[in-house]
Amino acid sequence: MERKIKSVTGDIDERSQYASDLDQALAVAGIGWYNIKFCLVLALFLIAAIVEPVGYSFVLPSAICDLQMTNSQRGFISSIPYIGVVLMSFPWGYLVDTQGRKRMIIYSSLATGTLGIAAGFMPNLISFTIFKFLTSLCIACPAAVPYTYIGEILPQQYRDITLSVTNAMQILGSALVPLLAWGILPLDFRVDFGAYYFRAWRLLVIVYASFFIIAAVLMCFAPESPKYLVSQGRRDEALKVLRVIYARNKGKSPDEYPIKHLSDSDSGRSKGSFINSLKEQTSPLLKAPYLKWLSLNGFLLFGIFSVLNGLYVWVPDVLNRVMTGSGEDMTACDVIAQRLNETASAPESECIDTIDPITFKINTIANVCCAVIAVAVSSSVKFVGKKNLLIIIFFLIGTFCVLINFITENLIFAVLLSSFPVMGLGIGPVNAYAVEIFPTHLR
Repeated sequence: MERKIKSVTGDIDERSQYASDLDQALAVAGIGWYNIKFCLVLALFLIAAIVEPVGYSFVLPSAICDLQMTNSQRGFISSIPYIGVVLMSFPWGYLVDTQGRKRMIIYSSLATGTLGIAAGFMPNLISFTIFKFLTSLCIACPAAVPYTYIGEILPQQYRDITLSVTNAMQILGSALVPLLAWGILPLDFRVDFGAYYFRAWRLLVIVYASFFIIAAVLMCFAPESPKYLVSQGRRDEALKVLRVIYARNKGKSPDEYPIKHLSDSDSGRSKGSFINSLKEQTSPLLKAPYLKWLSLNGFLLFGIFSVLNGLYVWVPDVLNRVMTGSGEDMTACDVIAQRLNETASAPESECIDTIDPITFKINTIANVCCAVIAVAVSSSVKFVGKKNLLIIIFFLIGTFCVLINFITENLIFAVLLSSFPVMGLGIGPVNAYAVEIFPTHLR
């Protein structure tokens, strides 16, 4: 078997002595610690991008008194990250396509982290909401581009499994949300800042936002995507990146890299203004053969994020009420309705912003269990297949979503409700399909 692999690699090397397309060039460069360590850095961006919006599920219940926030306002603030993503996806896509993956991921993450940290110091609901909105305008880039980046620095045969494992790592990273909340929110301190008191929930906001800063600093040491460089006609620079990947992975000199030229087959350079570029990049997506795949891709991602953030943002609050007895023998809808009724009828002076420790424990254990399942499943994606994996995930979580409307048994209720992070396992395969289907300049 080993001889066979060496023989195949040798054949590729011989055929690629003079010119090759990028996929062949990446196959020759191979995979090793050099690719993997930057995939881990890119995974940190994805973890940061999930920690920020999911973190609202713990931050907002703890901030309702300080910010004098109603449940409807809380729901609106929870939707802010997605408003920003919708508004800024095209502008960020244009910048990523024209200015480079690496540069834009770093800049957008630094902006997201800085604005997120600043939000932790805002004195009232309006200023807090404004800064969270500004944060959301920057988060679209680090939340999506890493998937493309990972797919562009790996040989084709490793992309599916790497994207799926990265996706599983993102789910594991989401376990940091309740874990950090568990460590920080119970801290009982109040620092007088004059206009407001700095309490534990503000510290939690800062910690969540700092993930973007850390990831951006680490990304400074990464190479630019060779596929982006080729798409911009910068083939010599792409070759330099490929030589470094080859040398680090194989333990050889960069000069030993057998490929001397890259073909024009991957070229798709963006030209013109933002409006022209937007028109050029959007119009092909609205025609065959890409329209049906764009619609399916968007529909699947809508389903995933509607569960992850439309429902999951309420999980800590619902679990808190069920496990502490105030929501006993009630369905999820009953608990949420009761919460809204109590808020509407409660006296203005009464405000409770504490979260029971059992809620942290259940969420942490559930997220870790989901991550273990995700790693196991994603490791077998090569055998299961992306399509089958998506069908299984949507069927299971869809069934759970239906069942929680009828189940009142606390333990089963908690298990089903806490299983929602598994839905995130579908992001990797969907994005892997996007990398395969859409050309570089349309992503």
